[in-house]
Amino acid sequence: MKVGDLVDINQTRGAGSYKHNLPRGLGVIVRIEETEPMMYGAVGPIDFGPMIYVLLTTGQTERFVAQSVSVVA
Repeated sequence: MKVGDLVDINQTRGAGSYKHNLPRGLGVIVRIEETEPMMYGAVGPIDFGPMIYVLLTTGQTERFVAQSVSVVA
């Protein structure tokens, strides 16, 4: 995955029995930002991975986790 790739976004929202997928459509990657792991008390560090900024077909730029984004061949 790199800047300029055409991607399809299927965003996962919620957790447990409230978990659902929200198809967001197509977009172009405009920026990839590496993130630091976050500390949550006794749980320890949680690594969310890189944040992918995508220019959607609606004209908005939104941020997604890498698991929600797949490159269109």
